[in-house]
Amino acid sequence: MIRKEKKAFIIFLILGLLTSGLTAQGKIVSPPFEHPASTPIPTDAIIQQGLQTVGNGLQGIKNHSSLLLELKNRYNGNPFVSFASLVGTTITVKFIDGSYTVIMDAFSKEKEQMPDAASQFLFYNYPTVSTHIAVLLNPFEYLYGHQQCNHIIATLLRHDYRIEYLANEAVDLLYLRHNLTADIVYMDTHAGYFDLNGDQQADSVVIATGEPWTNNTEQTYGFEYQHQLIVKGMVGDKGFVTFTPAFIEYYYPEGSLTNSLIYMATCYATYDASMAQAFLDAGASAYMGWTKNTVFWTNSRMSVNAIRLLISGCTVHQVCTLIRFGGVYNRLFHSKLVYYGDGDHRIPT
Repeated sequence: MIRKEKKAFIIFLILGLLTSGLTAQGKIVSPPFEHPASTPIPTDAIIQQGLQTVGNGLQGIKNHSSLLLELKNRYNGNPFVSFASLVGTTITVKFIDGSYTVIMDAFSKEKEQMPDAASQFLFYNYPTVSTHIAVLLNPFEYLYGHQQCNHIIATLLRHDYRIEYLANEAVDLLYLRHNLTADIVYMDTHAGYFDLNGDQQADSVVIATGEPWTNNTEQTYGFEYQHQLIVKGMVGDKGFVTFTPAFIEYYYPEGSLTNSLIYMATCYATYDASMAQAFLDAGASAYMGWTKNTVFWTNSRMSVNAIRLLISGCTVHQVCTLIRFGGVYNRLFHSKLVYYGDGDHRIPT
């Protein structure tokens, strides 16, 4: 009787080990992590904690690339994260609830506060005989100033352009939905790439607005968020509403941007053709931008030079050929000013 009880106990013990995850190789496998659907995932806290912890390495001997890799690996080790991928200098984090965060500038040292409402402004100029329009958007004016935009505005005003200038939080999604119909659309901002499936390959370029990402953004822009027209973008430790090519495709149908020149004065604007193609499909004639990372002073100075060359009668192709890398830093980054679309495009004067 004792033997039978002992034998039954052994069988019970074996079954218990098997059901608890003992594999044929003798390794214990933990059950998959399941998060209650009713409990919100602390996505902001996870992102901020990673940035703060890994960012401390900036004071040490680690270089920027190794810090980005460490940050990606840290997010991948979090049970709330489906995947974190690193493409170039952009990290895409997908959480298990299906939400995404795109970190475009992980270790920005800028610590200035967001501007208050009084520091945001709109600038309009309407020459009486002007038929040419330029839209200049400067979402991060509070960090980088508006000197480059002032030079561009002065150049265009001398040729009787009607100018619309917006800065900081005024460059929001509501404005971008319907107001990019112009001869020239210039935007000086941050950009990165969006990896939808975690294959370490960029699926599209994404571009930051000046609108902060808040706790209400997902509800305020429910349609855009659910259909991935927008995604949360991080610049340093701040979140911003960031649009994808799908945003342009949805709000700007074919022919709505007829013969426009789109100049994205930002890193990675032409890393691939995804954002450019969305504008071109809407009718834009040409789309310009940097292929990889760039530094602000190079981007700023070359933007002014590019507009001056264009207003003097140069084609888009000629401008990109003349500027090329724009300086020694961009040459080190292998970042060039290139275009998609019609290289023979000239802006009207």
